[in-house]
Amino acid sequence: MFDDLKDFLKREGDFSFWQNVIFMGVVTGIANAGLLAVVNSAAKAVENNGLNYRLFAIYIVIFSILYLSKRYSLINASQEVERIIKNVRERISKKVIQSELVTMEKIDSSSIFTRLTKDTSVMSQSSFQITSAAQNIIMLFFALIYIVILSPVSFFVILFATIVIVSMFFSFTKIMDEELTKIDKIEEGFISSLSSIVHGFKELKMNSKKREDINDEHNILLTQFTDAKIKNSARIVTAILYGDIFVYTLLGSIVFVVPHLIYQDSSTVIQVTAITLFIVGPFEAVINVTPLVSRINVAINNMYDLERSIDRESKKTVILDKDLEVIENFKNIQLKNAEFYYTDEEGSKLFGVGPINLNIKQGETIFIVGGNGSGKSTIVKMLLGLYSPKQGSIFVNNELIDEYNQQSYRDFFAIILTDFHLFDRFYGLKGVDRKAVNRLLIEMQLQEKTKFINGKFTNIKLSTGQKKRVALILSILEDKEIYVFDEWAADQDPEFRKYFYTKILKRLKENGKTVIAVTHDDAYFDVADRVFKMDYGKMLPYKKEN
Repeated sequence: MFDDLKDFLKREGDFSFWQNVIFMGVVTGIANAGLLAVVNSAAKAVENNGLNYRLFAIYIVIFSILYLSKRYSLINASQEVERIIKNVRERISKKVIQSELVTMEKIDSSSIFTRLTKDTSVMSQSSFQITSAAQNIIMLFFALIYIVILSPVSFFVILFATIVIVSMFFSFTKIMDEELTKIDKIEEGFISSLSSIVHGFKELKMNSKKREDINDEHNILLTQFTDAKIKNSARIVTAILYGDIFVYTLLGSIVFVVPHLIYQDSSTVIQVTAITLFIVGPFEAVINVTPLVSRINVAINNMYDLERSIDRESKKTVILDKDLEVIENFKNIQLKNAEFYYTDEEGSKLFGVGPINLNIKQGETIFIVGGNGSGKSTIVKMLLGLYSPKQGSIFVNNELIDEYNQQSYRDFFAIILTDFHLFDRFYGLKGVDRKAVNRLLIEMQLQEKTKFINGKFTNIKLSTGQKKRVALILSILEDKEIYVFDEWAADQDPEFRKYFYTKILKRLKENGKTVIAVTHDDAYFDVADRVFKMDYGKMLPYKKEN
C-alpha cells in the first residue's frame, strides 16, 4: 500500500532526512509504550500505596519526549514534502517550457493543470495525516512489545488476529487503488467536457441541437462520475469499519479466547485490555488514512505518467546552456526544400507543407494568403522554428539552423498568431518606458480601456481585436528583427485595419524590420514587397485574378 509513496519519497527527497524522521518516529513509539507502562504502574501504585511522585515525574518526562519528537516529525516531514512537491512541479514545468510545440499539441493541457495542481495538492494536504499514521504504526509495534512482556499468549493471539485482518484489508485496498484510478480517468473526461461547454459557449448558444448533444454527453459523464464516486464511497466506509472489526476482534480474543488457552491473572487481562483500548484510536487513524494513501498513489502515478509522456514525445537531446550558439544579426532567411508533415499514431504521413524554397531578406514585407486548411499556419510555425522541418533545412545568413542555435533564431521574432496568449506585462523586457507605452495605448485607441501601471496593464479582459492591439504594443516595444502576424487585422474595424496596413506596417518597414503577415485583405496587397499563396501545402507566387 505504501510502496508508491515510499519510492516517491526516496526518489525525490533526501533519504537520510527520512531516516531522521523515522528515528524520531521510533522515539515517539517508545515514548507512547512507555506512557502505557507508567500508567499501568501508577494504577497499581494507587491501589497499593497511593500517589507515586517518582512515577508522576517519569510520566512528565516521557510525555515531554513524546510531544517534542512527534512535533519534530510532523513539522519537518510536512516541510520536506512541500520542498519535494516544489521540486517536482519545477521539474515538470521546466520540461513543459523546454518542450517543442509538436509535443505540447499531443498532450492534453488540462492534464498538465490537473497533475501540477490537484494531484500535488492532495499530497501537500495529506502530509500531516500520513506522518501521523506512520508514527501510529510504530507506536502500535511497541505497544505489542509491551503486551509480549505482560502476556506472551495474549500477544500471539493478538498477532494472529492482526495478521488475518490486515491481510484481508490490504487485499481490499488494492481494489480501492484500481477503482480510484478509474475514477480519476472518468473525472478527466468530465473536466474535458465541462471545458468544451465553457470555451464553446458562443457556438453552443447558436446551435440548439449541438447544445443538447453536448449536454447529453456531459450528463452521461457526470452520471458515470457520480456513480463511481458513490460506489467507491461504500468501499471507503468498509475500509473505515475495518478499524472496528480489528478492535472488537482483539478485545474478544483477549477476554474470551486467552483465558481458555492459559490461566491469566485478572489484573493482567485488565492491563492488556486497557492497552488494546488505548491503541484503538491510533489503529483507526491508520485505517482512516488508507483511502488517502490510495489517492496519493494515484496522484504519484499520474504525475510520473505525465512526465513520461513529455519525455517520450520530446525525444530530444538536452543541450547545455554553455553549448548554445548565438546568431549575432539577421540578414536573410532561406528555406531550402523545407517540408513539414503531421503523422498519425502509427507514424503514417497526414497533411503537410512543402517542399518550400524561399529567401526572405532583411526589411522585406511579405504577405501569405490562402484558404482554410491550405497550410498557412503550418508554414508560419515552420518558419518560426516552432516546427522543425521533417525534410530540408532553414538557414540564416547561410548558417544552418539546428538544435544548437534554434533558440537564438527564434529570438529574432515577435509574433502574434491566431491563438495568441496575451500577457499582462513585458516579460523578458526590463526598464520599459511608461511614456512609450502610453503613447502606443493612445495610438491603438485603448487609453480608455486599460492603463499601464506598476509595470503591467490594468485590464486585459478586452475584445479579441483590442487584445490584439495590446499584443501589438508588447511586440513593438520588444523591438525584434522580424514581425509575424497571423490574421492580425481580421478582428479590427475597417478604420483601424487600414491604419495597421498603411501606418504601422509602413513604420516597421522604415525601421528596417522584416514583416511576414498572413492575411486575406487583398485591398492592401500593394503594401507588401511580395505576396505568396498557399494551396494544398504548396507555396506559390500570388497572381491576382482578373
